[in-house]
Amino acid sequence: MKKKRIMVIVAISVILAAVLTTFLFVVVIPERNNEAIRQMEIHNVDFSKLEDGIYPGEYAYGHYTYHVEVTIKDQRIANIDVYHGRDSKQAKAAEGVINEIIAEQKINVDAISGATTTSKAILKAVELALIK
Repeated sequence: MKKKRIMVIVAISVILAAVLTTFLFVVVIPERNNEAIRQMEIHNVDFSKLEDGIYPGEYAYGHYTYHVEVTIKDQRIANIDVYHGRDSKQAKAAEGVINEIIAEQKINVDAISGATTTSKAILKAVELALIK
């Protein structure tokens, strides 16, 4: 009887440890990384120094990598294509920063509310494409 009780306590402890570990790696650590991304600085680039062409760039965070292709024409951003990002409501909303970048002709634009982390990832991918 005593042996059975010890085994039950050990089994419950193992299950509890597994649940807490999963919570730590699925919720707590990614949220800390997301906060760092939300606070990340985005730097503008001097487009006058760029030749016409397509500039690939990428930025990874968590389990996602955002690949972009930035088209420069006449020292202006003419187009930005996003490849291999997330496929979620927030991710689609975050792609709204592309229109802002093109309209304002600068990279350091406001992130999309409700999709800040993903917006910042796209902005950083664009920045990295143009500073290579």
